[in-house]
Amino acid sequence: MTAAYQDGLHREELIPQADAPKVPTSFADLGVPKVVLENLLLKHLAAYPKSDILQLTKSMGINSHLIEEMLGDLRKKSKVEVFQAAPDSFISQGSSSGSASIRYALSESGMQDADMAFAKDAYLGPAPVSLTDYDTMVKAQDVRTRVVTKDDVTFALQEVYGAERLIGVIGPAINSGRALLLYGDAGTGKTFVATRILNSLNTSVYIPYAVYAAGNIIKVFSPQHHKRLNSPEDESSFVFKEQFDRRWALCERPSIQVGGELTMDMLEVNHTEHNRVWIAPLQMMANNGIFIIDDLGRQPMPVDTLLNRWIVPMEYFFDHLALPNGQQVTIPFILTLAFSSNLDPESIADPAFLRRLGYKIQFYPLKENEYRALWEKVASGRQLSIAEPVFDTLFNLHSQHSVGFYPCLPKDMIGISRDIIAFEETAPTITPEIVSRAWEVYFTADGKGGGAR
Repeated sequence: MTAAYQDGLHREELIPQADAPKVPTSFADLGVPKVVLENLLLKHLAAYPKSDILQLTKSMGINSHLIEEMLGDLRKKSKVEVFQAAPDSFISQGSSSGSASIRYALSESGMQDADMAFAKDAYLGPAPVSLTDYDTMVKAQDVRTRVVTKDDVTFALQEVYGAERLIGVIGPAINSGRALLLYGDAGTGKTFVATRILNSLNTSVYIPYAVYAAGNIIKVFSPQHHKRLNSPEDESSFVFKEQFDRRWALCERPSIQVGGELTMDMLEVNHTEHNRVWIAPLQMMANNGIFIIDDLGRQPMPVDTLLNRWIVPMEYFFDHLALPNGQQVTIPFILTLAFSSNLDPESIADPAFLRRLGYKIQFYPLKENEYRALWEKVASGRQLSIAEPVFDTLFNLHSQHSVGFYPCLPKDMIGISRDIIAFEETAPTITPEIVSRAWEVYFTADGKGGGAR
């Protein structure tokens, strides 16, 4: 089951589920050792020499008076030098001329300290939040604390053909917070529907840029996996009551999808000599959202090994992470975990694990009328018309080759048909001859290869 692509909720409709994190006004409020913040400040000054207070405040996401206090301490230690900008230099809006015209840079001794800080940890970005604050926020944004209704799921799947057969089971599955197994033939829309689940959760969440845990800064925010609801420029309000802790980004709920490329390393904190930044595992990035493991059974590691990795998180909603330095931390595991597979569940998991999966949802091909409607919708979206005899030809091909009405087929075959039409410069109409040619090049000799992708 699939649908023509449609964007999710409008951004203004995504209301934060939890209260915004308050702006910390002291080092105690930050919950991170001051020396960690000082080392981060040294790295910022090394990367961006002659920065002013405003630039450093934006870069580190913490209150300016805390930046000033750290700069004062570093100056006393002869780690920082002060420069006066030229009289005609640009003065940032909202800053006094005195503070805006002062620039800071590292002394030779400060550069040595910055080099040592980079050697230990190359993270450069907003200051981290504490593991305690992270745990509190993730739990406050738990989707299970807000019941998803039938209307919510109906909206999320409004253009999914055959959705009425799914709504009644998808909704309770989301509310349960338990893992899902989506299974069925390839092309039946399992992954697509999984990614649409988030549209039923019309709330936004706060994602930290980084978390400080066991003496290490773990980078969490990833532009690849997290979609911000506003830009850093939008957050530059000088009205204190309009601000929130800028160590967090307000985002859509994350949706992370991996398939056959998944390795066990991706599920642990990653740290290499090459990048020297501690990267959060995928499930940590997916907290308060959905984590889809596609093509279950096609990963390089044995299925039992992969599934056993999830037993404790699925049962107790927390995860133990082994850090590269030998330490271990416990993080919340509050997300929708969805496995998707084209294989028979009995062949990929033992009964004990299958019992731990709260919902096992089977996907089927579309009905004939749904399949025809999807062909017409996709063709219209591509500015193509369909000659009436096409459907007789199409249904005969399906019957002849015993291929189900998979919802992936209209998009793929109409794409091939459009390529043929464009190449031969014919009228923008799909004919029986064109659809037969598209079928021939899409499928393998037995007529089934394309649909099994």
